[in-house]
Amino acid sequence: MTTMATHARRSRHRWVPALGLLVGVTMSLTAVAALYDATTQRPWAPPAGLTFVDTSGYATRFIAFGPRRAHPIVLIHGAFESADTWKSVARLLGRRFHVEAYDLKGYGYTERRGPYDISALADQLAAFLSVRHLTHPILVGHSLGAGVIARFVLNHPHVAAGIVFLDGDGLTANYPTWVFRDLVPEPFRTALYRSLLSNDLLVGEVFALACGPQCRPLTHAQLDTFERPFFVAGAEQAFFTIASHPLVGVTMAQRHELSMLSTPSLVIVGAHDPELSPQQAAAAARDIGAPSPTVLSGDGHLALWSDPLHVAQALAAFCDRLASTTPVG
Repeated sequence: MTTMATHARRSRHRWVPALGLLVGVTMSLTAVAALYDATTQRPWAPPAGLTFVDTSGYATRFIAFGPRRAHPIVLIHGAFESADTWKSVARLLGRRFHVEAYDLKGYGYTERRGPYDISALADQLAAFLSVRHLTHPILVGHSLGAGVIARFVLNHPHVAAGIVFLDGDGLTANYPTWVFRDLVPEPFRTALYRSLLSNDLLVGEVFALACGPQCRPLTHAQLDTFERPFFVAGAEQAFFTIASHPLVGVTMAQRHELSMLSTPSLVIVGAHDPELSPQQAAAAARDIGAPSPTVLSGDGHLALWSDPLHVAQALAAFCDRLASTTPVG
């Protein structure tokens, strides 16, 4: 009996060193993460020479190409992108049209000021068009940008001369970002955010998976284009706020309402887009009253980056038809 009791006490005591080791490791890792957070908390500086415009009380960064007298096209980027993603397409279109692109709230170099929901992003688009005096624009949205356009057109049904969904269906999307937000406590969450999003190898691999088979590896300057916006003032807080909600868009019923507005429309999709199947693209086209989708062979989700010439050609063909019948100003 005594032997059994002694054995039981020894068995319980075996957990003490393991528990102590666990507590020690946890405290050490927490201290390392806190130190990393403290030494990397200084925001990165935005690039020099950026242009901004006031949109209802906050600064929206934008880029512009082409003659002001030409018909306006406004390009709206997707999630975790910026206006820079559009630059190659914008330059090509700028030879014949007036093209502008801007950074959505929560992304790029636009001032981080919430909220970041679909209504706020649609209001930003309305304010941008007003302050930039862009009348009857053709609106082109990539991925999440398609949802912004859908909400804007439902709110302002007679403003856009036409709409284009590029690699996007306009619908709200649910991604498991809550795992990172809710299951990873501080200071580990901030440490992971900063270490992962500044890791050139990891960012390059994620980009390659989304971009498609025609994408070349990113140069150091191109990596900076994608990484820097995540580290400017206010970017971290905005990221975690955005991550606490589904990616913005409209419901299927709301998207179907677009077909009733008779706004000229087009859907363009990469043949190898991992985020939008041909069936989903066709459903989006039917709902918004567009013809069958234009499919870019060989392209993935970032055709605007990997294949700007073919994207610009598809957009120009659509815009030419509208610009000839829609007045400017």
